[in-house]
Amino acid sequence: MTIKDRFDQPITTASARAAELNDEAIARLFALQLGGDALVDEALALDPHFALAHCTKARVLMQGGEMAAAKRSATRARDLALSLSERERQHAAIVWQVVHGETGGTLAAVVEHVAAYPRDGVPLSFAVGVYGLLGFGGYNDFHARQVTLLESVASAWGEDWWFLAALGWAYVEVGRCEQGIALLDRALALNPDNANAAHGRAHGYYEQGAASEGEAFIADWLAGYDRRAVLHGHLAWHQALFALQRGDGERAADIYARAVAPDASAALPMFTLVDCANFAMRAHLVGQPLAADQRQALATFVAERFVKPGVPFVNVHLAMASIEHVGRLGKLTDLKRSLPSSADAGGQAAGQRAFETGPAVSEAVGEAIGAFGAGRYAEAATLLAAAMPEIARLGGSHAQRDVLVDLHIGAHLGAGDIATARALAEARAAKRAGHLDEAWFSRMAVGFDRRL
Repeated sequence: MTIKDRFDQPITTASARAAELNDEAIARLFALQLGGDALVDEALALDPHFALAHCTKARVLMQGGEMAAAKRSATRARDLALSLSERERQHAAIVWQVVHGETGGTLAAVVEHVAAYPRDGVPLSFAVGVYGLLGFGGYNDFHARQVTLLESVASAWGEDWWFLAALGWAYVEVGRCEQGIALLDRALALNPDNANAAHGRAHGYYEQGAASEGEAFIADWLAGYDRRAVLHGHLAWHQALFALQRGDGERAADIYARAVAPDASAALPMFTLVDCANFAMRAHLVGQPLAADQRQALATFVAERFVKPGVPFVNVHLAMASIEHVGRLGKLTDLKRSLPSSADAGGQAAGQRAFETGPAVSEAVGEAIGAFGAGRYAEAATLLAAAMPEIARLGGSHAQRDVLVDLHIGAHLGAGDIATARALAEARAAKRAGHLDEAWFSRMAVGFDRRL
């Protein structure tokens, strides 16, 4: 009897039960829920030679930040798959490449693989999401490329909750919000525990300007989500951001302290850094900065966990976390000094060199953040004006990158150019994120008046 996985692909294992357990582990991984580790370990106990279960094990370990162990599992999977079908060999090879950070040609391998095997979910999953091979590939149009890739295989997927969530969020990011939200709602109906779908839905609320509704949705959904799960802190970041943007700084600060801050989030350090630095910058810009002890906690976290630069998206957030109003470490100077040597060292984990993106987007944005922190607002505005058309190359979602739009607006406010600041704010609110309207702009302008 041919054993098939949850994606209806033939899979090589001596145990049908092991295949079922591996499927359950992948489902937990794709829903960003806990428990996948125990399931895949049980599968491997039943069949230690189950190559694709070793791939799943590598993915579980990678999601938990255990990279040395993940590399061992990926290598075991690749070796075991050498005598298996072409699909399984390629599947294992792609997992090995991603886990080992050799991603320069991996995106092309994924695209080729899913053209032949459109329902092979694990390889496809590496390409999607804002931190995937496309998101961190240095493409200015990566959101559109993601839609193109997912649409190319959509006819093979039908009503799969994971795929519907992936395509739904991709649609939201290219402005096809109604279409995307319908898919995300369907994905949540099929699997209410799918954190990926809840996350995409939060972005739908953001892009449509529904801050109150989005905040309430996240609060309700988080009530049933384990605080130790990988996306809990980030969903709380969305909740805190909605509160901040509504003008309720006290509630936003409380959510940050309880679920987003370094000592509260169970996310990987990179995710925690991005969420904390991003929120800290936005809170400062609207005149409701983090408390001094929270700024110091973020500074300590950065000093302990980020001793050298990484991918450009992370580098930009390191700069945000390092300027004086967030918590000065002198790290911004160190960061700028070390980035060129990092670029010379070759490709990074996301397949992108530090200054490869257009006119050195990450460097220009870092310089702008430094200028802003030093009170050189006109200089910051000029630097950001040049960089803004290229900032999608950094990766991240529209909601995350909006911190740079806010910074651009704030730089013009600081320089006394109120008309340009208002025009930038109105242009965004008219196109997307309508909750960042005149009321939000007025709060930001008042905050700057108090500081200048």
